Order: sequence, then structure tokens, then C-alpha cells
Amino acid sequence: MAARKAMAKKTSTKKTPAKKTPAKKLAATKSAASKTPVKTPAKVAAKKKTPARPSSRRADLGAPADDFFAQQPPERREHLEALRALVKKAAPGARESMKWGMPYYELKGGFCSLYAASTYAGLNIMAPPEKLDDPEGRLEGTGKTMRHLKVRGDADLHEASILRWVKAAVAHHA
Repeated sequence: MAARKAMAKKTSTKKTPAKKTPAKKLAATKSAASKTPVKTPAKVAAKKKTPARPSSRRADLGAPADDFFAQQPPERREHLEALRALVKKAAPGARESMKWGMPYYELKGGFCSLYAASTYAGLNIMAPPEKLDDPEGRLEGTGKTMRHLKVRGDADLHEASILRWVKAAVAHHA
């Protein structure tokens, strides 16, 4: 047994104390490290390997709106064409093009758009509600900058109101 203890003493490793860095040198190293972040090679490599995001631009952005109207069912197309004519009457110089999958109208800025839902045609009017005179309560929505009109039948196509709202939206964006 004594031989085993002697052997264990011979094979045991001695721990050497770590060298101490002088306090001044340690303080200088810490302050320099805190000022400039260290980038590890893994982080740098990860940034370089990240693929670019594909563009999410719609294929129809800026395209003419005629195809949109042609693709609508007859009952919706009739109301959309009537709204289109009223918008052109209220703002004759407006540019019509596709944006967000719907006809979008703009002069100095966008002022309205048309859309089709399953049971109605719609007109988005981009102006704050206080600019839109609507005593009959025909406009819907609660947003700060837009209201919309749902056209389910010919009775909803009140020409004077629609012209007034579109002109107010144009004036708001002028």
C-alpha cells in the first residue's frame, strides 16, 4: 500500500500559479476592448453568406388598368366602370395605373383607388374624414386618412356625392 501512495505522489501534477498581469496593463486592455467591439470570424462570415432578399415588387405595378376591368364579372364591372367614369370626370388629368392589384389614381399624389369584392365594387377615397362632407353617412371606415364607398347597386352610385368626395381628395393632395 505504501508503494501505491508513493506512486500516486510521483504521478500527481503540480499546479502552477497563473502569471498576474500588472493592474495598469489590465486596465488599459479592458478600456480598449470596451470601445471597439470584437467581430468574430463566424459573425463576419455569416453576414457575407446571407442571400439578398428577392424583390417583392408586384408584376402589375404601374401597368394600365384596362385588364383589371375586363377580368371582372359583369355585375361588378358595370359599377366599377361607372366609378371610373366619375373619377375621370372629377379629376380629368389624373393618371390611372395599377397599384396593389387595383386601379390607382394620382395627380400630385394618390387620391383614390377602385377595388372589387365578392359582393360589391369599392371606391377608396384618400383624404381625412373631416375633408369629406358626408351627411348621409354613405362612406365607411374608421381610418385617419381614408374612407371607402361600397357600391352594391345603382342606388349607391350617387354622382354628386362621389364627385364631391373625389374633388376633396384631389384638393387635399394638391
